[in-house]
Amino acid sequence: MKAVSKVNIDGLYLEDTLVDDAFSGVVPFYAEIEPQQPADPDEVEQEAAPEDEQPEETPEPEIAGYIVGMLVPPGLFMPRFDIAAWEAYQNDLQDAESDYRQAYDEWQAQPEDERGEPPAFVPPELPAIWIEGLTPEEIEEITRPQPQEPTELELLAVVVEGIQQQNVQLQEAVVSSGEELSAVKTASEEQQVTLSALGSEQVKQDLSTLDLKQQNNVIGAELVKKDISILDLYMQNQVLGQMLAALELKLLANGTGGESNVQQ
Repeated sequence: MKAVSKVNIDGLYLEDTLVDDAFSGVVPFYAEIEPQQPADPDEVEQEAAPEDEQPEETPEPEIAGYIVGMLVPPGLFMPRFDIAAWEAYQNDLQDAESDYRQAYDEWQAQPEDERGEPPAFVPPELPAIWIEGLTPEEIEEITRPQPQEPTELELLAVVVEGIQQQNVQLQEAVVSSGEELSAVKTASEEQQVTLSALGSEQVKQDLSTLDLKQQNNVIGAELVKKDISILDLYMQNQVLGQMLAALELKLLANGTGGESNVQQ
């Protein structure tokens, strides 16, 4: 047994199939005919055809492809059996065989001493019956370098690299957080110093204000005393004024000669 190629109706390679070692050439294979479901006996009796009608003809099998007994040459992406070239080759082969038989008959009809060498059969050259079934565009597409799938080791290396990057980022975040915490701590200490200084200044201001209030109270008391003294002097001044007025009246009365007039 040997393996040969099966092709579809268009000549495109389908699969290998096993044949006898002596097999050669090209033979068709046929599509399977689906068997008809058996009819119901009752329906068959009811729909029995008249005796004069002929039974339905069995459909002829349909060619589904060919079995090719010639090896597929290497280097084809999608082997395609050139059926037209094979048929043309068969015609040329028949013509060559016909010419050979005719030449042989003519040679045999000659006298034996005039025949000479018998004619030799020269078969036509076998064309390239296996051709490429893909277009140049399709070949370019499938031969384009494709990205290779990473191996498990490469995938593991990518995972390890990702973990290392995350570790570095975490360390940077920790360092950054430490720096920020230190900066916040320094700012807090500075704020505490500022608050302490402001507190000291506030205490000084409060003490100064209290001192000013006390001084203001003392000055106010002194002003009150001054006001009282001024009022007292003013009252004394009024009394003295009245006394001076009385003395002036007395003097005036004495100067004019009569105290009694003044008393009236």
